[in-house]
Amino acid sequence: MIFTKMFRQKKIVRLSRPTAHSAAGFTLLEALVTIGLVAMLLSVFTALITAVHYVSYTRFNFQAASFIQEGLESLRIVDFDDLTDREDGRLLGQAFNRGHWAVTDDMLKIAIPAPDLIDETGLAVLPGSYRNDFTFTAQVRADAGSPVGWGTGIALRYRDSENHYRYRFTSGGLAFDRVYRGAMQTLWTQGGGFNPGIWYTLEVEAVGDQFVLKRNGLVLTTVTDATLPSGDLALLSLNGAISDFNDVTVSGDEPGSWNFDGDGGDELPEDWRRFGPFDLPGGNATLTISDYLAQSGMKQASMTVSWTEAGRPKTMTGSSIIIR
Repeated sequence: MIFTKMFRQKKIVRLSRPTAHSAAGFTLLEALVTIGLVAMLLSVFTALITAVHYVSYTRFNFQAASFIQEGLESLRIVDFDDLTDREDGRLLGQAFNRGHWAVTDDMLKIAIPAPDLIDETGLAVLPGSYRNDFTFTAQVRADAGSPVGWGTGIALRYRDSENHYRYRFTSGGLAFDRVYRGAMQTLWTQGGGFNPGIWYTLEVEAVGDQFVLKRNGLVLTTVTDATLPSGDLALLSLNGAISDFNDVTVSGDEPGSWNFDGDGGDELPEDWRRFGPFDLPGGNATLTISDYLAQSGMKQASMTVSWTEAGRPKTMTGSSIIIR
């Protein structure tokens, strides 16, 4: 009998020491690095938010200061007798766009009226500076959604809400008004029906103290008044009217024309925009004028600009002394 001896070779497996790559989870070093990175990113994010807030803060403050400086400087070209006393009243010597304007269907529309200023609830100032002599023409239409008592038209030689001329129509007729030192006086009127939804062409030819008034190309009358020799031109909405404007043209001083074709957008065309204190978030501005040291030949003017920032009200005030 033959015996065969069989040997089995035992396989020896050596267990190696765990390494960082084979272990589950994080090592202490990796955790510390991760925490450091997160802290650094949070620090950068916080710094970025702070920087954005600071930039916004400084921008609004800078803009408010600029508005105040410009507003006080503009008072120096206003006739001294027109610097009537007021406390937190309307601004003088400046024309601002008011209300929410938009270009829709190739026409300019006052979509949301502004608070009432001597019946004025919407104003879009034409590009350019003060004009003396000119012919100003615009197609004007009141929307059917305008409230009772609506009025619309054009403004000329506009210096501020208290000093300008208006050529307007209502459901009851046409009128040419002078607004001077905050009081409105109608210089000419003509009865007749003007219906919402219908376009009317208003035109004023102004030369010196003469104003030739036209409607749809027909001369209606000539008004004589020398109170305001120059000022801006503007489109006008009164008493909450929702008004449309088109084919605006000016000849004479600083000529131009605008038909708003291709100007679609939820705001005024770029060359019509005038950034003012009312364009700040929740922005407003008021003016206080009084005799300085009880001297009738000296006025102290203080302009206050207010706005909202991060849900909190902010104000800035500047003052100036004006001597006759």
